[in-house]
Amino acid sequence: MKRKFALILSAVMAASSLPLTAYAANFKDINDVPWAGAETVINSVADKGLLSGYEDGTFRAKNNVTYCEAMQMVYNVLVKTGVAKSMDAVEAYAYMGTLDTYQVPKWAQMAVAYGLKNGIIDMQLVATKFAGGNTAATREDVALLFGNALGMYYDKEKDAAEAKKFADYWSISGERLVQIDLLKRLGVVSGDNYNNFNPKKNINRAEMAVMLNKTNGILTEGVEESGTITNITVNENKYYNFTVKMTQGGTENVMATLGQMPVYSGNTTQTVALSSLNKGDQVSLIRSGNSVIAMRVTKGSTAQSKYDMTGYVDSYKNDSLSFENENTGETVKYPIKSGAKIVVGGQTVTRTQLKTLLDDHYKEHAYAGIKTTIEREKKNGNYEDVTYIEELYITFTNEYTRVGEVKSFSTNSVNMKFIGSSSEGTYYFAANCEFYIGDTKSTAAALKKLADSGTVYVKVTVNADEKVSKVIMSEDTFDEGKKDTSRTYKVKSLNDKKLVVEENKETTTFTFGSTNPLDNITFYGYKNKDWENLGNVDKAEKFADDTDDTMYCKVVMNKSNKVTEIYLSTDKQAWNKTSDEKRERKGTVASIQNDVLKFKTSSVSYTMLDKYNTKDSDNTIKIGSTETKSKKLLTRLANDSAFELYAEIVADGNNKVTEVDARLTAATGKLVEYDQDKKRIKIETSGGEYELITTSKPKLTDEDDKKFTLDDIATSKYVGEEIKLGFNSSGVVNQFTLVNGPNVGSGLTKVSGIATSAANGLQVDGKSKAYSFLSERKMTLRVYGSPTESLDTVKKMIADPNVKVYVEAGLDDQERVETLNVYIREAAGELTSCDSDYIRIRTASGNKFSLDLPGKVKTCNVKGLKQEDLEDGNADNKGYTVKVVLTDAGVISSITG
Repeated sequence: MKRKFALILSAVMAASSLPLTAYAANFKDINDVPWAGAETVINSVADKGLLSGYEDGTFRAKNNVTYCEAMQMVYNVLVKTGVAKSMDAVEAYAYMGTLDTYQVPKWAQMAVAYGLKNGIIDMQLVATKFAGGNTAATREDVALLFGNALGMYYDKEKDAAEAKKFADYWSISGERLVQIDLLKRLGVVSGDNYNNFNPKKNINRAEMAVMLNKTNGILTEGVEESGTITNITVNENKYYNFTVKMTQGGTENVMATLGQMPVYSGNTTQTVALSSLNKGDQVSLIRSGNSVIAMRVTKGSTAQSKYDMTGYVDSYKNDSLSFENENTGETVKYPIKSGAKIVVGGQTVTRTQLKTLLDDHYKEHAYAGIKTTIEREKKNGNYEDVTYIEELYITFTNEYTRVGEVKSFSTNSVNMKFIGSSSEGTYYFAANCEFYIGDTKSTAAALKKLADSGTVYVKVTVNADEKVSKVIMSEDTFDEGKKDTSRTYKVKSLNDKKLVVEENKETTTFTFGSTNPLDNITFYGYKNKDWENLGNVDKAEKFADDTDDTMYCKVVMNKSNKVTEIYLSTDKQAWNKTSDEKRERKGTVASIQNDVLKFKTSSVSYTMLDKYNTKDSDNTIKIGSTETKSKKLLTRLANDSAFELYAEIVADGNNKVTEVDARLTAATGKLVEYDQDKKRIKIETSGGEYELITTSKPKLTDEDDKKFTLDDIATSKYVGEEIKLGFNSSGVVNQFTLVNGPNVGSGLTKVSGIATSAANGLQVDGKSKAYSFLSERKMTLRVYGSPTESLDTVKKMIADPNVKVYVEAGLDDQERVETLNVYIREAAGELTSCDSDYIRIRTASGNKFSLDLPGKVKTCNVKGLKQEDLEDGNADNKGYTVKVVLTDAGVISSITG
């Protein structure tokens, strides 16, 4: 199962906050639909914005649905239910040129781009069915779209047993069978009166409304059946068998293995232990196909049960339990109360049995949930609060997880600060440790690069040997660490003993002490239009008292319901104006589109603020050694492929950029002018002309050859030549490199264009005139996009019809090629191998060529081929037929197939 029920729950909560567009759903022709319940279904999907009617107030239920309309509807239901994010405009832009070529309507391009990016459709289907935008979709092809979309969350079954129950299953295209099987198991599709699926028939709008309505229900409510637990048996303290009497009749035996089946408390994402379930509990069973993959307690002894703390047992001595809090990383010690309930692996045990079990399972981690009680006792003549454990639930596991903010990261260990605590911990990686950035598999080196770029968070899985077996890094906090009550309270009083608040005339008290240690709580105040750390409770109390206005607050707690943060403000809208946290990020900028900044090493988008453009703004953009308020210039540089722009930003918790410090690190363009006295150089790129500051004496990369000088570049004879610029740490130009080398000014005649083969030479742009090569020893040869330096290999490239080569040739006085710059533009063939540096292909002519592989290919649209497969060399000899397109600079921009 790819994503379990926690995803569905989060979808429900996300969807509940989405604004819905009101549609005039009482269509004039609703009675034209011949089946019962049509009006309710059609009006429901229309009201949700999943499918709309026509301007004349009709629905036209019998009209066919086109492929573009079908993909738009699938996209709508995924986004509006909250299980998918809207397609990023920057990512969608990569597909727009191709979609324009196939005349896919503009209104559908965002949805079609989403489908291509997420594997719901492929380019072949777009080329044959989406082109032009008017082709009516078949039932089996629409099932493909819905099946692939739901297949991101539910498992497909290869045997397609349910789909094969259709009387006409033999007429379903083989590659569509598994998707139709999934939809039938989920109840999205069914047969006609004769149990036929009718795969080749066009789907109409009424049928589409049914599929949308059922899919919406699955994504927001899950696939559940309810019942009551009538019996529980446990084997080896690990394997549970629940007998559930189903509400709709019959019984269900649910097998659950400790640590593998989540059980949710009520309509929340909070999990409860298998051992805490009891006979009589009412539960919902969440299925994937015929398997139960999760349960939810809807009514019973555990439905609202919450542990005070969860974590791992460190030791048990003298009737006291030493316990490591899984949220804070801190170790606490509590005595076990006389008569306390102790449950291990689902079985109630005594204290003596507890000690024996802990000793027997010393090689495993004892995961525990505890409930505490506080009693007032007199000690040494003074009364004090003593915390006792009154309920203890333990299960044994081979691994546990830790979540925190990365303090330092190396290729063999990570040091983290635990969420909600000042404590830190260092964990070392196992030899076979797996590394992820979000959901994407990665490497330790890539995680280190991300960790060095700014504030990031990490989740580690620790095995029985206390070594990390899995690392997940993210730029966002993990949900396990803390939860925001999302309530805004009025503050009644605040001191070092307690916080008293009011909501809807009901008073709530947060008591500080052993249950909520003050040392673990951070206080923030909203001052000068920003959140500030108030330092301690005394300053927070003064902040709350020093105003005659109503003071509001929000309280943040970790999963164990311990208060970790308190936010105070007289402005009730403060939480909407800015977030409670700031984050830093640095790295090479990938783009700035529609005021959204993206880094090459980051998956998070950052929003640029309008106030950079105002004269009285405190916020400035710094580019190189010059401060400017020109967001327009920063955007031009970021989006011009001729420049490499490095930036360090500060953003609030809503990812809105408040500070930008940027500098150029590389640039390539045509020389327009170089002024030595003013220390200025002007270059022209595809984005226009730019004037840049230089040092007094920029370094010349060919200076040792004494063939050109700074004085030479200041003259007109190099104007129009391609030049590469290097920059120092302040963003000032400190290096010149002439791309075509020092021979540019030697009087050679130059020709350029697409090359074709000629006898011992080449022709350019299909012209009949041929130019012969000097010997390889006498020629100056540069090849961009490939590691080769061999003239023989270049000749093969030029002669191969599956390779497109652009050349710039310098000719001597006998029109022989003396200097040759080779730019590979395209190459097509079978992908034979790859690694982090090169991709190697074999063309139809039998030639083998290596192409330079950058760290990230902009577009990779080959079915079954992933970016990480290229980087890790996992695409070797898989039989992929690919077309590789390179930029003018010889960098791969896309791989298609």
